[in-house]
Amino acid sequence: MTSESIPASADRSALDDEAKIDLIERVFINFPRLNRVVEKIAYCHQHSKVAAEPECLLITGQTGAGKTTLCQNYSGRFPRQATKTGICVPALSASIPVPATVKSLVTRLLLALGDPMPERGSIVSQTLRLFGLVRECRVEIVMLDEFQHFIDRDSNVILTTVSNWLKDVLNETRIPMVLTGLPHSEVILHANAQLERRFQMRESLTPFGWTQAEQQMEFRTFLKYLDESLPLVRRSQLNDTETALRIYCATGGVIGYVMKLVRRAAILAIARSVGSIDGSLLAEVYDERLSAGRPGPNPFRANLETVQSSLLEGIAEGGTMAKADPLSRDAGERRQAKYPA
Repeated sequence: MTSESIPASADRSALDDEAKIDLIERVFINFPRLNRVVEKIAYCHQHSKVAAEPECLLITGQTGAGKTTLCQNYSGRFPRQATKTGICVPALSASIPVPATVKSLVTRLLLALGDPMPERGSIVSQTLRLFGLVRECRVEIVMLDEFQHFIDRDSNVILTTVSNWLKDVLNETRIPMVLTGLPHSEVILHANAQLERRFQMRESLTPFGWTQAEQQMEFRTFLKYLDESLPLVRRSQLNDTETALRIYCATGGVIGYVMKLVRRAAILAIARSVGSIDGSLLAEVYDERLSAGRPGPNPFRANLETVQSSLLEGIAEGGTMAKADPLSRDAGERRQAKYPA
C-alpha cells in the first residue's frame, strides 16, 4: 500500500498553505484491492495491442467507491502530448452525460479529443469524425464513467440505441474500453448480448470491512498511509484503533467518504494553524459534510460504547453508507431496470 505523487516529509513542511491544500486534494492511496483493478485496466490497455479482439472491462461500485478517481488516476499516467504529427491522446476519458443519447455522447467524446466544434453535424458525420480523430490522436484506451446513465432516469428503460452505438464504436475502432458505473449497470450488458460478450471482465469496488481482524487491519493500514501523506506538522494518528473505528462508523468504510472527511479536516487544520487533525475537527467536518440524511449521533462526539453499538446495529442490518445516502440510486429500494418493449 503506497501513496502516489507525495513529496518527502521534509519537502512537504516547506510548502506554503496553498501548495499544501493542492497536495491534499491530489492525495491518492494505492491499496491491494485497488491495485488489482488497476492491473486489470493495464492488461486491457496493453494486451489489446496484440489481441484478436480488444479486451474490455466493467468496473462497478456504489457511490464513493473510488471508480472515478481510479480512472482519472490511470488516465493521468498517459497525458495528451503535442507531437510533430499532431496531438496524441493515449487514454481518452469522458463521463457519460444525462440524458445519454448518441448525440450527447459522441459530442462529449469529440470534445475530449479537442474537436473545435464537437456538436456540429449529424450523428453519422460526428461518428465518422470521431473514428478519424481516434486514429489521428492514436487513442489506446477509452474510459467512460457513469455507465448507469444508459438507463433512462424517468422510464427506467435501458437505452438500446446508445448501447448499440457503443458496440459499433468498439467494432470500428478495435480499441479497449473501460466502463465504470453503479452496481446495477450490469443489467445494461445483460440486455445487449453482443455488447456483453465484449465485457466479460468485471471488477467490483466494495467498501472496507470491519467485522474481521484482517479487515480492521486493512482499513487501519489505509488510514496510516493516508495520514503520512498529509502535509501537516504532525501525524494525526488516524489509524489509532478508536479513531479508526469512529472514522469507519462515520463513513461505512466507503473510500470516497473517508477521503472527503480527512481532506476537509486537513484543510481546516492548515487554515487554523493547528499541527494535526483531532477529534473536534473530524466531528465538525462530519456535521458539515456527511451527516445529512444519516440518523444517529455524531461518531466523533458520541461515547465509545454508543459508537460500537451503532456499528453493531449497522452490521446486523447489512447496512452501508449507500443505504443511508439519499443521493445514491443504488439504495435498496431502487427499481429493476426494464428492457425496452
